[in-house]
Amino acid sequence: MNRAPLTRFAIILLILGVVAGCNRETMVPVLERPSRPDTDEDLLKDSVYHFTYGFYLWQADLPDWFGDLRGHTRKYNSADAVLETLKGYARDEEGNPYDRFSFLDRWGTVDAEIQQGYAGSFGLDVRYNNDTDLYVKKVDAGSPAYQQGIRRGWRVLQVNGTSDLSLTSMERDNFAFLFGALDAGEISLVLRKPDGSDVSVAMQRGNYQLQPILAQSVYNVANKKIGYFAFDLFVSTLNSRGNATYMKNQLDQLMAQFEAEGVEELIVDLRYNGGGAVVTAEYLSNLLAPATVGDGVMYTNRVNNGIDDFLRDYGVRVDFSAVHFNKTNGLDLNRIYFLVTEGTASASELLINNLRPHMDVKLIGEYATYGKPVGFFNWNIMGVDLYAVSFQTFNSAGYGDYFSGLPVDKVVLDDLTRDFGDSQEDMIAEALYYAGNGRFSPDNQAIQSNNRARLTAIRPERSNGALDRHIPKGMYLFRESKTP
Repeated sequence: MNRAPLTRFAIILLILGVVAGCNRETMVPVLERPSRPDTDEDLLKDSVYHFTYGFYLWQADLPDWFGDLRGHTRKYNSADAVLETLKGYARDEEGNPYDRFSFLDRWGTVDAEIQQGYAGSFGLDVRYNNDTDLYVKKVDAGSPAYQQGIRRGWRVLQVNGTSDLSLTSMERDNFAFLFGALDAGEISLVLRKPDGSDVSVAMQRGNYQLQPILAQSVYNVANKKIGYFAFDLFVSTLNSRGNATYMKNQLDQLMAQFEAEGVEELIVDLRYNGGGAVVTAEYLSNLLAPATVGDGVMYTNRVNNGIDDFLRDYGVRVDFSAVHFNKTNGLDLNRIYFLVTEGTASASELLINNLRPHMDVKLIGEYATYGKPVGFFNWNIMGVDLYAVSFQTFNSAGYGDYFSGLPVDKVVLDDLTRDFGDSQEDMIAEALYYAGNGRFSPDNQAIQSNNRARLTAIRPERSNGALDRHIPKGMYLFRESKTP
């Protein structure tokens, strides 16, 4: 078989972010969505097969198209369709495809958001609180929605003049109406605030810098200090020169505050965190791990047997060796509570899995996390970024097969009527109950009354799971590459 490298057209392995030294007051450059590149789609289809085969984790399951590559790829109308077909070959024992993850990024969105911390959108996401009521689940600080005063907990009554936003109605077109409205250039909304008043808002998408730390607090429970922070996205902590980004600085400041206040247990709210940069998951693992981890193994990677040789043909080497702990801060926690939903994925799950063998970890939330123990790196083909699954991670105990998600220790639904950090929000209240009593609350306690009523009305995998899947789930290896 002829597997020689294709013509080396603009092959760039993007390894680290490029923004350093930012803070919450940093002015953000005006960003525009890049125009779609004028791509030779037939060549792109061939290239997607060639490069996916070269570094695909499940390479052994892929068909051999090298004898007549164009003959196979011409059957598909796009490179995306080629990749979607390749994702269907590797399957588990029940016949389900392993790969729900590989994708093409034609807009450079991942590079902007994960590596640079920039976004171009309205800055709000929605979720169902029951079968009929759609709520704003989060608003990005500094975004157009934030500047309009919109906040988590506001009920959405109309979108672009449409008032029938029930789950049944939106499911008819697989949420295409909602997704189209949220991804458009402008949107009009009618919302109901927690005080019962209604407001009408019209806005255009805009550019802003992401602030992944959505909220932070310290609670006093049973003579203990319990810290809390909501973390929305693993923006890279290092840039291409190895210097700290604003994300690293903010995490350092936050952990220093927790340490100074004598925090003994920590609530980490990852309920909507779909992942991001691996380097940030590693850094946060070090900050949160107990001192006893020393320099032991944090996690290992599994890749296909030929990936090193394949990358070497293009002058690139990526380090897939074991990653070790390197804790330098003084925060020494007794227990961590992770708040999760099906939207908790990738780098978030890596963080949880890294810490589980080394400390008491409790998961509170909606049934199980997303289930993505695999990741990818960027491969640029004629201006289109290919993200094909290339590695799987395993913690120091050798566990990494959680494709069905990490199950929770206590089922508690997301309480959309209360803001991040509110001690009466159901998930946070459950963690504080455990901190004060050394056990989870009985199901007949008042703390679960709202939760129980909604358990019969809505299942997250039916509705909110579909909405969460609108947001890409990623574990991106933005680590410095080296030429041989």
